[in-house]
Amino acid sequence: MNRDAIIREWFYRLPKGYAEAPYSKEEMEVLHKVLEENGLNGSAFVNEVDQLDQAFHDAEEVDMKDKKHTLEDLQEWKADHKHLINEDIKFNEVKELLSKVENQLDQDDLTDIQAVIIRSAFKGKVLKYFADKQIVPDAYQLGERSVRILFNTIAALPNVDQVVEYFESPKKLVIGDDGRGSLEDSGLPKETLLQMMTMQPGADKGGNATGPGEVALSLLFSNVTNYTGGGDLEFDGNTLEVKGKDARLGQQSRGKRNLESTFLGFMIESAVVNEVLTEEEADEYLNDSDHNNISIAIRDAYELLVEEKKQDKKDFIERVVKGVGAIFFENISVAQKYLDQGSDFKNVNTVMKQLVKINLEAYMDKIRTSQILFHNFRKGKSNDLRFALVKREDIDSVVEAGTIRLGSQKSEGSFFWNNTNPSVKLKLG
Repeated sequence: MNRDAIIREWFYRLPKGYAEAPYSKEEMEVLHKVLEENGLNGSAFVNEVDQLDQAFHDAEEVDMKDKKHTLEDLQEWKADHKHLINEDIKFNEVKELLSKVENQLDQDDLTDIQAVIIRSAFKGKVLKYFADKQIVPDAYQLGERSVRILFNTIAALPNVDQVVEYFESPKKLVIGDDGRGSLEDSGLPKETLLQMMTMQPGADKGGNATGPGEVALSLLFSNVTNYTGGGDLEFDGNTLEVKGKDARLGQQSRGKRNLESTFLGFMIESAVVNEVLTEEEADEYLNDSDHNNISIAIRDAYELLVEEKKQDKKDFIERVVKGVGAIFFENISVAQKYLDQGSDFKNVNTVMKQLVKINLEAYMDKIRTSQILFHNFRKGKSNDLRFALVKREDIDSVVEAGTIRLGSQKSEGSFFWNNTNPSVKLKLG
């Protein structure tokens, strides 16, 4: 047995669980007993007073590292000492263990035991609520471990009693026509909500990452639950996709594309072939750097071809619909829905908003959902708990309200030929 092991054994046998210099006669007698049992020379060991004091100091530091006083640390200690743990232990055996070490429990030990008992008092309620919300082992790749991670996060909240009481009667998530809402609508303290926003149980059963806010949303509102059949959550009976800060509705970039190789470029080229435009007029349009922006390019093409050159408006719209539909996941029907004879092609802000609507709805079709929730929270960067929820049937009202834009806040937006899916920007009040 090495020196540290001797000191650990000595401390274990002492009533307090540790010793401090100067050592009492009783403490030294216990030490000599430990040394004799291990065939060591007690006098030689004890006579090295300076080294012994340092050893005690070192041992106390090690011992304090081993004394874990948070529930998460206790779980870690338990995992590291499986050989000491009886997983099938019964209640009476626990009481017997406590009676054996009654005189060795210090105040921190008693606090730990108290915390475990208090936690156990609401564990059943929380796990039942988890199950009601489909937060179950089968929903995650880590299984039981995921559920334990989430439960431990709830249990560690300073106001866990308030949160558990809220779970007994959670509020409904109600969204207005402008799509705006906030986690603070739950009525729980902001600090609690911020901690819940970081709850992440690992990948779901399909291998998809569980994003920030998904668990919080399902726990905080009665009409939101986890969804195990695809999608992130379920809201009012329909799948709900959750998107974090600066999310994109599609790929970030389509590579380096110039106007000439787009559907508008082909329209301009066709107009030259049909002698509607001169080469000089076409070059002027194609070389205008403003036309890298899709909204401006469509507006100016309309003004040039339809208004100035009197080309057929219906033909112009059909070509634009096909071109825009091809950009947004080959969804021509959605493009046709928002670009028609009644569209105001002369107003660049209107064109931009129609592109936002097309991008939103075509993306919903692509991922097979009818609603998407966007939030601004990002751990360490943004504590904004507000969000925008867009239902398919409310796309018009939400976009017209200015709640959601794509790219910059400029009137023409940020749809560019080499970036047809700009990041989502929210205006939440």
